[in-house]
Formats: sequence, C-alpha cells, structure tokens
Amino acid sequence: MRGEESQQGELHEQFLLEFTRVRHSLYAYIFSLLPNRDDAEDIFQRVSIILWEKFDQFDAEGSFFSWACGVAFYEVKNFLRVTSRKRLQFRDDLMKQLADERAELLKRQDVRLPALQECLQKLQKKDRDLIKQAYNSSESIKDIALESGRAVQSVYNRLNLLRGQLAECIQRKIAMAGEPS
Repeated sequence: MRGEESQQGELHEQFLLEFTRVRHSLYAYIFSLLPNRDDAEDIFQRVSIILWEKFDQFDAEGSFFSWACGVAFYEVKNFLRVTSRKRLQFRDDLMKQLADERAELLKRQDVRLPALQECLQKLQKKDRDLIKQAYNSSESIKDIALESGRAVQSVYNRLNLLRGQLAECIQRKIAMAGEPS
C-alpha cells in the first residue's frame, strides 16, 4: 500500500513539474486557436484537469508539450463544434494546420527565450538598459532619445544594431545546442 502511495506521489510530482514548465506555452497555444480570452481560459482550465486525470496515460518518452497540445486541440475542436451555431468557424483542415504551426512555433520559442536571456547578459549594461527602456516601458523612442541627449535616429540605429547582434547570438546558441531555429 505504501509503495503505491509513493508511486502516486512521484507521478503527481512529475506532472506538476511538466505542467509548470509548459503552462504558459499551452495557454498561448489555446489562446491562438480561440482569440476570445474568456473562452481560452475556460478551455485551459478544462485541459488542465484532463491532463491531470490522464497523466498516467502520458508516455514519458514523448514530449509533454506535444501531448498537452493534442489534448488541447481536441478540446478546442469540441468547444467550436458545440458553439458552431453561434459563430463563424474555420474548416477542420485549416484549424489543424493552424494548431500544428502554433505548437511548432511555441516549441521553438521555448528554446529561443533562454538563448535570448543569455545573449542579453553579454551586452554592455548601457545597451541592456536601452533595450529594457525601449521594450519594457511605455516611453516612446523620442522620449528615450530626449532623456539620453541623443538624436532619435541615433537611438533607432543603435536598437537596430543590437537586435541584429541578439539575433546572431541566438542563432549561434541554438545551432550549438543542435536545435532547429
């Protein structure tokens, strides 16, 4: 009896680790198929419960994210079928194509984000600060240029150069890791 409880505990712990790792990407996948936020949140909750209930059917040799996307795809399809009388719908083949493309994009994003974070750390502090200011604040480039005493075009040029450097760095990191970009 204790061995069974221990095994169940390990199974639940493994589920939580896997689910926590992919939950944001899974929600983004669902939201890309259902652009209404309330519908996407409802389906995400439903999919989360199904994944929990069926985790013992998950093949540990496979990709948890791919498995979760498969479950989500069928839940989205079912939701759209039930609500089809009320809304304009995509054809099934187009829906499947969009779902597959979005899942693949999100898989690549999981590889690219850590690479971006590493590449950002390699930049000089002033360049990291400029990028944060440009992308993480509500300030316009004109305001950033005024604050720094630089011409607007100079700020745009610097950001363009930094984006190119980051893109090259990310590509190198992904290539070194052997991942498709």
